[in-house]
This record gives sequence, C-alpha cells and structure tokens, in this order.
Amino acid sequence: MIEYNKFDSPMSPQSFLGIVFKRRKVILILFTVIVASIVAAAFIMPPVFRSTAKVMVKYQENADKSFLLGNYQQNTKVPYDQLASELLIFKMRSILEPVVSDLKMDQPKKGEQIKDVAEAAKMHDKAVEKLARQVDVEREKDTNVFSVSFDDTDPNFAAKVVEKIVTEYITQRPSIDRDDRAYDFFDKQIQMIEKRINELEQKGMIYKRQQKILLPDKQTEILFSSVADFDKELTKVRAERISKEARLKIIKEQIKKNDGLFIPTTETTEGMGSKQDYLNLLKKTLFDLDLKKNALAKKYTPKHPELASVLDDIRETKQKLRSEIQDIIRVEDIKIKALKASEDALAQSMGQVVGSISNLSKQSYELDKLTIGIKDLKLVHSMLVRQREEARISASRKEYAAQVRLLEPAIASHIPVKPNRPLYAALAVLLGLVVSFGTAFFLEYFDHSVNTIEDAQNCLGLPILAAIPDFHPDFYRRIEAKSPGSLNLKNMNFTDTNQEIES
Repeated sequence: MIEYNKFDSPMSPQSFLGIVFKRRKVILILFTVIVASIVAAAFIMPPVFRSTAKVMVKYQENADKSFLLGNYQQNTKVPYDQLASELLIFKMRSILEPVVSDLKMDQPKKGEQIKDVAEAAKMHDKAVEKLARQVDVEREKDTNVFSVSFDDTDPNFAAKVVEKIVTEYITQRPSIDRDDRAYDFFDKQIQMIEKRINELEQKGMIYKRQQKILLPDKQTEILFSSVADFDKELTKVRAERISKEARLKIIKEQIKKNDGLFIPTTETTEGMGSKQDYLNLLKKTLFDLDLKKNALAKKYTPKHPELASVLDDIRETKQKLRSEIQDIIRVEDIKIKALKASEDALAQSMGQVVGSISNLSKQSYELDKLTIGIKDLKLVHSMLVRQREEARISASRKEYAAQVRLLEPAIASHIPVKPNRPLYAALAVLLGLVVSFGTAFFLEYFDHSVNTIEDAQNCLGLPILAAIPDFHPDFYRRIEAKSPGSLNLKNMNFTDTNQEIES
C-alpha cells in the first residue's frame, strides 16, 4: 500500500467548504462558548476607574555659572534627557511606602490575621511592589509634564492614591538632588587634620614647658637686640680704653723726655679737673722760683741763705709736681684697667647672649621637628574649610534645582476605563472564529478516513471501477414521489447515479 499524503494536492474551495460543513457542529459550539464566555466575563467584571494628575517639573539652571563660562542663553530648552529619571523617582520606595502606610494598603483581607512582625513586613513589601506595578507614570510628548495614573474599582480610593503619590513626590523631590557626600568628606578630612594639628601643638607646648620657651621668634629678636646693644657698648668701651692707653703712653713718653716734670696739656685736660689747675699752679710756682733763683744766683752764691731757700723751694715744688704727675698716671692706669674689666664683662655677657641665641636656635630646631608640617596642615585646613562651605552651598543650591508644580489634581472619575465591553465583544468574535476554525482544521488534519473517490484512488494506487454512494432514505422517497415506479435498483447505473447525486 502506497502511503498517502492529503497535502500532495492543493485544497480547492469546495474542499474548504466541505471541511467547514463537515465540522460545522464543532465550529458552532466552540464559537458560541468562547464568545459567550468572554462577553459574560466582560459584563461580570467589576468596573475599574482611573484617576490622573498632571505634574510639571522644571529645572533651575545656574545662570551665574553659565554666564561666567560664556554659554549663557535665554529661553533654553528643558533637559529632556534628565526628565527620564523622573519616571523612576515617582516609583521610588521612599515615595510609595508612605502612601501604602497612610492608605492602609498593606492590611490583610477580611478574615485574615497577621501572625508576626515578619509577616507584616512581608505584606508591606508586597503592597509596595504591587503599587509600583499599578501606578502608571508617563511623560507628555516633548514636554516636561508628567501624568500619574492609578486604576481601582473605587474611584475615590484611586484619587486618594494619586493625590498621596503626587504629594510625596512634591515633598521629597527637592531633597533628592541634594548630595551631602562631598560635605561629609570634607568634614571628615577637617576633623582628621584638626586632630593632627592638636597633637602637634600639644607636643610643642610640652617641649616649650620643659625648655622654658615662650615665644622663640620674639625671644630671638630680643636676644639679637641685646647682642647689638652689648656690641655697641663694647665697641664704645674698647675705643675709650684704647684712647686712654694711647694718651697715657704719650704722657709717659713726654714725662721721660722732660724729666718727669711736665705733661702735655692736651693729654691731661680730659677728666683731670681741679688737679690740672693744681698742676698749673705748681708749674707757675716753679717757673717763678726759677726766675727768682736766676736773679739771686747773679748776686749770691748757692750757700747764701736766701738762694738756698729758693733752691729748697724749687726742689720741693718739683717733688710735688712729680708726685702729682705719678698720681695722674696711676689714676689713668686704674681707669684703663676699669675699662678693660668692663670690656671683658661686656664681651662675656655678649658671649652668653650669643650662646643663648645658639641654644635657642637648637631649641627652635627641635621644636620645629616636633611641630613639622603644622603650618602646611593649617593651610590645608583652611582650604578644606572653604571647600566644605562651597560644597554645602552647592548642595543647598541643588536641593532647589528641581521645581515641581501640580497642574491638575487627581479627581474621582466615575467613568470606568475597564472593562471595554465593545472591544471585548469584538475580541471574543475574533478569538471564537480563530479557535473554532483552527480546531476544525486541526481535527481534519488528523482525520485519515477516505471520503472521496480521489482519496481512495490516491491511497490505493489502483483505478476505481465503480463507486457505491451512501444513500439516505429520504433520497429514494423524493425520487419515488417525483416518478413513481421509475426506481429500479437492478438496472441502476452506479456511476450515473453517483453523478446524479453529486449534481
């Protein structure tokens, strides 16, 4: 037997209508059931009402910054790319959770009870997720206006949900752009630097207390001033000493030349006072005695009492003069020694001051080692404080960068949006036709029975000599009614009868 495939030959319209007629009961039943079920469901379903609110979001640009950068333009378009993020912000958990809690959308149904806190939290999370799926947020085409919609069987409840969502969005939206991370970072760095500065300053104070240092810079300035004063005074004393030594040397040389009786007036006037007057008196007396001696020497011999008396006076005057000159030399020597001692004391004091400066320099070096970097840390601290304030101002400005305005509040609409019964009826008819006809042809596809002469010939591969149709009893009654006695089964040509039946 040759395997037969009905799809080897194309289906004719007569065959299609034959299949439809053959499976008319299945098609009719399926079509009726589907259409009736869908239409009944459309009428049984409770009406769903939609509440919608419209919100406008406007971004405030930093005009000062734009002007400084040279790209300031008036009537600039709204950054629509940034508006795409608003669709997600509307459904943020922080916005939906207060709505669920305030409207008690996480409460169990009637007859149900909450066992524990974990179950309550789970129901709350499910309610938030369900609300996020039910809320519909859309942006109007080429605008910065958003439509917030919610569907529910209770129009008043739907309006409350939308109103609460919009209220939470308007309340929380300004603070969403606020970013305190930069401010917190600078604040943390400032605290760390302040702690470091305090530690270094504490070490410096302990070292100052131990080394008895008050203000190194001021103390160094005072010590240098003292060194300058000591050096000035030492120079003055040294110059005076050298001057006196030079004068005393000249005096001694003059005394040696003049047999110790005369001293230069220019070298003896300074600081001698009344002693110089006394020396001048002695010199005058000696001069007068010399004149008197010369006059008497012309008249008398040296043994003459009057001349001898004059000579004695001369010797006595010279002795006094020599004694006074020696006293002057001794006084000058004492003064020179005093100046020398004063010079040594000044030099020693200046050395001590220089040593104090050197010691203070070492102490300052050690103090700087302990407090190294404190100046740089203070500069960094000042810079961070300024940047922290800039971050705070920037965060405050961002907080008000997005301005939200409610254009249309949510209202309770009593016109249902679901179910759309005419649409459901049309879909029911379309679905009924597709399913019923599809089922009919599906059944026909798996039906391998032989129904026509062509099916038998194609299936057997043999020629068909005759075909015996399946006559219905009504057919004979109709023929007998039309032509009584004309029906003779023995002389009936099966082929002609089959053709008659087909016609």
